[in-house]
Amino acid sequence: MSLETLIENELDPYLIEIDTSTHYPKNFIQTLFKEGYFKDNDINNNVKVIETVSKSCLTTGFCLWCQLAFSTYLKHANQPHLNHGLQQLLLTGEIFGATGLSNPMKSFNDLESFNLTHHYQDGQFYVNGKLPAVSNIGSDHYFGAISKSDDDDELVMFIVRANQNGITLDEKSNFLGVNGSATFGVEMSEVLIPEDQIITHDAKTFASAIRPQFVALQIPIALGSVRASLDLIHKFSNAQNGINQFLEYDVEAYETRYTQIRDEFYTLIEQQDLDNQFGALIKLKKAIGYLLLEVNQASMVNGGSRAYSPKAPQARKLKEGFFFAALTPTLRHLGKLEAELTETNVTTSN
Repeated sequence: MSLETLIENELDPYLIEIDTSTHYPKNFIQTLFKEGYFKDNDINNNVKVIETVSKSCLTTGFCLWCQLAFSTYLKHANQPHLNHGLQQLLLTGEIFGATGLSNPMKSFNDLESFNLTHHYQDGQFYVNGKLPAVSNIGSDHYFGAISKSDDDDELVMFIVRANQNGITLDEKSNFLGVNGSATFGVEMSEVLIPEDQIITHDAKTFASAIRPQFVALQIPIALGSVRASLDLIHKFSNAQNGINQFLEYDVEAYETRYTQIRDEFYTLIEQQDLDNQFGALIKLKKAIGYLLLEVNQASMVNGGSRAYSPKAPQARKLKEGFFFAALTPTLRHLGKLEAELTETNVTTSN
């Protein structure tokens, strides 16, 4: 079955239920992995799948990103039982994974403090704290996390399963644009993390290594959503005897910007050198994020009264754009990262 047919049959009928948080498309997500739509070491293929799914539903594309972000943690781990064993279970749909790194990614840029802390007792590793929102998670799902030592500056990255002793989940179902993504607050109270679940005791270096792919996998989420909103604009361009021609939105300029960003993105992906392209990826995510907000707003106005129904695709896409703007690294976080990279480059050149 083609990806487009699978989306039409197994995802599109549930779009309204996803938006209203009464449906998490777990079966659809699992089917994509079980049927081999995602491939190990083939980011070109994987981002195209995310883009195609996100054209229909950004929330589901985001959940796929969560899966692949977790896969990135496993891939970069040194332990064979993680980078081969657990990785294969994830890629074949046997297990689900979530990211859990929103807070640490912000903390590394001094935007937040680390929410999780750890200590050692009798040689064992225990974690405490709260993560306000982790998506694509369920009681048996895995997620990655980073904790800071109670006693020093040690930062440890580990994976954990949500049904381990000491973990409590609190469902979040009232966030704009993120409903249907299985988002939960996670509280950890004296959670014992076995040694075989610890990825590294140098989490900052590890996070720096994975962040280019972390961001690269987010960009197709917005690419798909932008394409969907542009298509909606064209679909209703002749509404009410062509009244939309008097709107001052430059749709052709949107199309040009979209094509340019998409072409630049896939050129980077095909070079297979993401480790040295973090600055370029930051700029691309920022550009597509702002374009998504603009195009979704134009689509709402272009759609007329029909677009203002809570169940209208234009209204759903509008919320999707707001959510993407808040996806770590957020638009404002991207701006800070871009400024820091620019300052570093200037200092280096001098």
